Amino acid sequence: MGLRILIIAVISSIVLFAAMRFHDQNYPARTVDISGAEKLEWQDLVPPMEPLGDALADTPMNIRFDLGYIGKVQADANAHVISRDGPEYRNAMTLLEKHRSDGVDVDRLLAAVTGRDQAIGARGKAVNSALDGKLVRLPGYALPLELEEDGVTEFLLVPFVGACIHVPPPPPNQVVLAELESAYQVKGLYDPVLITGHLRAQPASSELHLVDGQAQVPMGYSMQVMHIEPME
Repeated sequence: MGLRILIIAVISSIVLFAAMRFHDQNYPARTVDISGAEKLEWQDLVPPMEPLGDALADTPMNIRFDLGYIGKVQADANAHVISRDGPEYRNAMTLLEKHRSDGVDVDRLLAAVTGRDQAIGARGKAVNSALDGKLVRLPGYALPLELEEDGVTEFLLVPFVGACIHVPPPPPNQVVLAELESAYQVKGLYDPVLITGHLRAQPASSELHLVDGQAQVPMGYSMQVMHIEPME
């Protein structure tokens, strides 16, 4: 009889200990209230701005097209992507001189295009300071900074598949650095997820490890993720 009581006591102690461990492991998740999180869309991360005017509104379409080509070639040459002695640059300059001889003020128009491109770039870096510190939910695609066997603890949340790898990265205010307390298993690149946490509107950059090297990706926001769930 005494042995039976002893066995029952030991089993009860084991069950109680396991229950306490289970309670401890899940306690943080239970005490975190995310019911009041505001559901955001990606356009909410862009601060309110007046729309930009069209610098070439009165310019014929064929000239607009040519100016876009000339501007790109000049930018590539300035960035040493192409040579100024190469055929592409020479063709662009020939086209430029043709429009000049036709009386088109191409220098003014190109300056207007450059100014608009710079304004677009500046707008892409602007963050919505009204969201700083708010508890929010945001859907997107998880792009791990590094893939590890036990999951990821950091990833970039981006609005579309292919961002930062197959196509140029989105503007910084369309990239969120998600930081997790524990590893989250991802199936691969661009897992659709819904993350919840306090958003920080603090521009920064992070290093993305790619197959063919590394790249610095600028971001406008970060979040210490309190809850993450997969999406279909």
